[in-house]
This record gives sequence, structure tokens and C-alpha cells, in this order.
Amino acid sequence: MGAAEESGQTNMSILDELTAAIPTKTLYHYTDANGFLGIFQAGSIWATSAYHLNDVQEFRYAIDLITGLLIKRLTPENRQFNTHYSELAKMLDDIANGVQVFVPSFSEEGDLLSQWLAYSGPKNGYAIGFGPEHFRMASRQGFRLVRCVYKKDEQEALASKVIDVFCEMRSQGRDVTAEGDDVHDVVMVAVATMKHPGFEREAEWRLIKPVIMGYEEETVYFRQGRSGIVPYLKASLVGEGERFNPDAIYLGPNDDMDAAVKAAMTLLYQGEGPVLPGSQRRMPIPSKTPYRP
Repeated sequence: MGAAEESGQTNMSILDELTAAIPTKTLYHYTDANGFLGIFQAGSIWATSAYHLNDVQEFRYAIDLITGLLIKRLTPENRQFNTHYSELAKMLDDIANGVQVFVPSFSEEGDLLSQWLAYSGPKNGYAIGFGPEHFRMASRQGFRLVRCVYKKDEQEALASKVIDVFCEMRSQGRDVTAEGDDVHDVVMVAVATMKHPGFEREAEWRLIKPVIMGYEEETVYFRQGRSGIVPYLKASLVGEGERFNPDAIYLGPNDDMDAAVKAAMTLLYQGEGPVLPGSQRRMPIPSKTPYRP
């Protein structure tokens, strides 16, 4: 039996707990040349539907973990909650039909080979550094910045809290599918936070925004992907009319690094005068990854 079931206290602080972590270093978003230009030109970043991320089994991993804990709790001793457990299991199974979760991803590492290979493509990679001010702008649009959870015991503790919240709400007679109810936020933010332990080296953070399709008015955009159309949201990084200035930029492995550095500098400081020797301006950082594209 979970803590919320014993105490009867509201456990909606899960979202507060997940978003309490504050990055102590610059976070990097890996992208290709098109994504790099788009971020600078629009002052926003694309938050892709989580069902279209590179790891197609990612959400399945977290949902299976929660479902496994639900099955363990389905015992005669917990009969007063068994109906709620079954409801949550069905909700998890059906959730892809009515809820979308949109995420852009970031890493604590600015020069990581696995990230270059996965997200930027050969000879075409950029890792853009983001600071707290950029995430504050996105949070005003309903995005939550969370640090991914990789350790199995921490994932199970988080999954147990999610189950407790659901049971508490149902015990109070609250309709968890009603418009305006945030149980979907709790479940989907938690699911989007859990990643397979094999990816721990990425040290990933995410901006997460769940959207209940049909209930919430949200401008969803679409782009072409490898398997058809891909839904995404736009998360603003700066105010209207302001220029996006990254904390840092790493340039991925490139067979003409000098040209790549000069191009990035031209974009960064266009209209700001010459970059003189000894300048305090942020300079693009060439990758030191020993990889030949």
C-alpha cells in the first residue's frame, strides 16, 4: 500500500518534486544545421511528440514499469483499491489515443559522441547551450523542465507515487478524465521523465508539456518525418523581438572545422561588429570527439 493511500493526503506535489531540480550547468540541445538555423531565426525550439522520438520503445518502457507495479498491488489485501489499479492500467494502455506529450531534449554533456551520431548527422552537428533564462520563457507556455530518472529504484518510487495519486483521486470520487483535471499531467510527466538505465550517460533533461487532444486549445504544428508526419509544438526561448543568445555552442565532428567555426561566428555576431582578438564574446567550441565523419 502506498503512502498516499495510508495518509489520505494529496500527493499532487509530484510535479513540484520533478520540477524542483535546477540545472547547475549549461544544458545542450543537439541538432543538425536546419535545426540550428531554425532556433536562431525563430527564437524558439521545437518540442516533438514523444511518440516520434528516436527511441520508439521509450514510453513503452515507463508504462510497462508502472503496469508491473500495478499488477503486484492487485491482491486481496488491497481489494478496496483494486478497481482503481485496473482503471489506471487501462488508462496507461489507452493513453496514446488521446494524450500527446511534447518534449525537446537537452544533455549536461556538450560534446558526446552518442548524441552527435543520434541527433545531428555526420558533418552537420551543433550542440546549443541553454541557460536558466531560456527555460523560464518556455515555462510560461506550460512546459516543465525535468531531469530524467535512470535508476530503477528511483523510477519505481516515482511510479508508486503516481499510482497513489490516481487512487486518492478516485477514492475522492474525482473524474480523472474530466477537462481541467491534472492527473494526466502527473502520469504523463512522470512517464516522460523515466528512461532506460542504458541511456544514463546522456544525462538528459527535458522540457515536457502534455496535451489532452480535443480538450485543450493548443497550436500543434506538423513536419515531415521518416515515418510520415510528426506533430510538434513551438517553445519560445526569448521574448518577442528579442534575439536568441546561447550560453555556448559546440560544433560536431566536421572535415572542415575552420569553415564551420567561421560560419557559426558569422551567425552569432552578425551586425555586432568585428570579433577582435581577446574578445570576451562566446566562441564556438570545436568538438574534441575522436570521430572522422
